[in-house]
Amino acid sequence: MIDIVLCSDEAYIDKAAAVIASTVCHSETPEALHFYILGYKLSASTHQKLHNWFTTLPAELTIIEAENSRWPELTLGRFGPAAMLRLGMHNWLPPSCQKVIYLDCDLVVLDDIANLLAFDIQGAPIASVANLQGTQQSRMGLGYQHYFNSGVLLVDLEGWKARNVLDQVEQILKLHDYTLSYPDQDALNLIFQDWYRLPMRWNMQPYAYPAVEKKAAHYADWQKELEHAIREPAIIHFIGARKPWHADSRHPLAYLYRHYLSLTPWQPSVQATRPSLQRRLKQMLAWFKNRRRRQRLQCSPVMQLPPHQKDSPT
Repeated sequence: MIDIVLCSDEAYIDKAAAVIASTVCHSETPEALHFYILGYKLSASTHQKLHNWFTTLPAELTIIEAENSRWPELTLGRFGPAAMLRLGMHNWLPPSCQKVIYLDCDLVVLDDIANLLAFDIQGAPIASVANLQGTQQSRMGLGYQHYFNSGVLLVDLEGWKARNVLDQVEQILKLHDYTLSYPDQDALNLIFQDWYRLPMRWNMQPYAYPAVEKKAAHYADWQKELEHAIREPAIIHFIGARKPWHADSRHPLAYLYRHYLSLTPWQPSVQATRPSLQRRLKQMLAWFKNRRRRQRLQCSPVMQLPPHQKDSPT
């Protein structure tokens, strides 16, 4: 069984569904997939909608309403309680889960997720991909090559539990007076400095494009790996304030997210505001750059869910 963990509240459940759809589409053994959604105050109608959808999918689903009262909501900024639920996943997942894949809700999977589980992480408690941009790792005494992005994690639950993650994160957040830019990610990097580095294609981040195009000097050793990630991404992570569900998203592969969302019970609803003239001019210029970047994609994403019909839930 391939155990996959996502965390969501009502605002992000459609995004979580898009992640699930893309994962199922690209799995060679979708019947082996078991998705665990750690939910924060999900409505009864959302529970029903998810369970009804999974009667048409070969994968399995377990929804766990996980209470989170350890951190005040107002002190987490744009990171709400649902984003922190994964820190206690060892408390809510069943004992049968020993090694799990955690996925953020702002990504799409374009490779068989079983290939991620197959990595030998050499006894490390977690495996992840180096973070490319957007944080100030030096403020925590970590070099850029030693700071991971926590949006995709391969987790040994025993190793996770042994680190007392919940207690350590709470201590770190309090120590910094809840002012860390990326509360859980920053804390996890301090806790798991012995993480195993996965290839860049398993968390292809937007900065991969300029890093390759401008041949960023500090990523010189990773140039070939970044080029491979752009050509054949296994997971595309839409990091940044402009998400693919926003009308002003300039990510060249945002259309893939919107397509996988269309395969779920939630239909795409692009959040639009009328852009200024300056913003419209920037969008026109970005169109040519994005077309060039889209053309670098060499893999052929699977665009349809496998047909399947299970008994309806009672």
